[in-house]
Amino acid sequence: MDYICSKRIALEPQKTSKMAQEIEIMKAQGKQLAFIVIGLGLLMFLWSYLGDPTLLFKYWWLGILYQWIVPIGLAIYAVAKAKQSLNGFISYKGALGTSAIGLILGTAVVVLFNALMYNVVDPDFKDMMEEKTIEFTVQFMERMGADKSQISEGVSQLKERDQFGFKAQIMGLTFISIYYLVISLIVAAAMKKDEPVV
Repeated sequence: MDYICSKRIALEPQKTSKMAQEIEIMKAQGKQLAFIVIGLGLLMFLWSYLGDPTLLFKYWWLGILYQWIVPIGLAIYAVAKAKQSLNGFISYKGALGTSAIGLILGTAVVVLFNALMYNVVDPDFKDMMEEKTIEFTVQFMERMGADKSQISEGVSQLKERDQFGFKAQIMGLTFISIYYLVISLIVAAAMKKDEPVV
């Protein structure tokens, strides 16, 4: 009995140090992932701002790729790097934290930057983007065979929504954060590998 208790007491500091190591690596990889997300978000914004404001309207698949597909790959990459740093093992909590911290924190910074650019720094760009959104919506609805009353209703709804305003940006952040949390839960479940207890 004394032998078992002494062995358990000896293992406790070792377990605590491994947990602390995992937390440090989780934070480091989460931050690295956040910086990648911020870099991509700023690149997308600046491409639209300095280059072609209609970029995401012309190439709508870029928006889908950027917001819905690429984050899955980035989450897998970040968790794999964290796992590699931990000798091939990572707990569910560590994997979830790495992915969720990076995706959600990085996206929050990008959304805040965008909201400030649209509403404080350059409201004229916001007005232009709203006009482009309306133009794109009208063209899309016409291609889908909508009549003039449906198009008019769709345009008035867009104008009321203020989709580039602070409130809409925060609502968008909330929605995408839920999606990123679900991605993180799935990635963590798929990639976790607990270290065998000796």
